[in-house]
Amino acid sequence: MRHAIGALGGTFLFLAGGAAAVPESAQPVIACESLVGLRLLMGDGGTDHAAALERLPRHPACHLIARDRIGAAEQRAMIGGAPFECLTVRDEARCAWVMP
Repeated sequence: MRHAIGALGGTFLFLAGGAAAVPESAQPVIACESLVGLRLLMGDGGTDHAAALERLPRHPACHLIARDRIGAAEQRAMIGGAPFECLTVRDEARCAWVMP
């Protein structure tokens, strides 16, 4: 039994290590249709991406976008000293507010 647990633990560590090895440029971006929607998604968590990902299903105006579809800033705003940008998205008519 001890060997089976050790083997599973090794598999888990291998998978966790593989997830961490994904380059940032390949990770999707959290984006929302409006700045208000993005702020609601962020809640009290600030820029905690893991917490925002957990809340994402409860925010239908927010979704993940492939980073390679993201373009230049179309609009900018400052809230509480934090910068926010609405970035162009390839093949979409509107920009998307991206989590900093």
